[in-house]
Amino acid sequence: MWYWIFSILFSVIGKTFFQLKVEGLKNIPSRTNFIIVANHFSFLDPLVIMAAVRKKIYCIALRDIYKIKWMGWFLKMVETFPCGTASSIAVKLLSENKNVGLFPEGGVSRDGKLKEFRRGAALLAYKTGRPIVPCAILGAFESLPFGNSFPKMRPIKLKIGRPIYLTKEFDERIDELYLQDGIFRIRNSIKEMLKCPITNLSK
Repeated sequence: MWYWIFSILFSVIGKTFFQLKVEGLKNIPSRTNFIIVANHFSFLDPLVIMAAVRKKIYCIALRDIYKIKWMGWFLKMVETFPCGTASSIAVKLLSENKNVGLFPEGGVSRDGKLKEFRRGAALLAYKTGRPIVPCAILGAFESLPFGNSFPKMRPIKLKIGRPIYLTKEFDERIDELYLQDGIFRIRNSIKEMLKCPITNLSK
């Protein structure tokens, strides 16, 4: 219940104050659950996902954030789970036809540039056979860059790319070449979607 309450609240705030636009909703799979993956340039990013995607996403969050009292309460209310136990919980959720979300850069980018991706998203895709839904969040860094406490009312746009399917692997240990190929495909998809001038966000 709390997830949907916050989802509606963030949707209203996003559209009212940030001119939130969403492109590519048709790319969200309708017949299977999925792994949603996005760049992480701002603390607004998870809220943008919640506001825009009309399916419940169980997100992986950094363990240290739970130590902040009000943030820990919020994360529990929207049913996120800490990164230290992410793999086993995420696999279980995906096997139960639930959707999982993560930011593979491993933290917020401090300069608004795409960092290298960790292997978690590709690993989950290979283990479960669920599609990766790549997302690019534009404008969130300009609205609330790392280190700022209060956001600026700048346009934000979420671009949802076509699903990426990585063939399910049944071996306990996934071949490193497969992992690197998966990571490259996911990161490149998001990188291409990020090639959008900030001046075009309101279109």
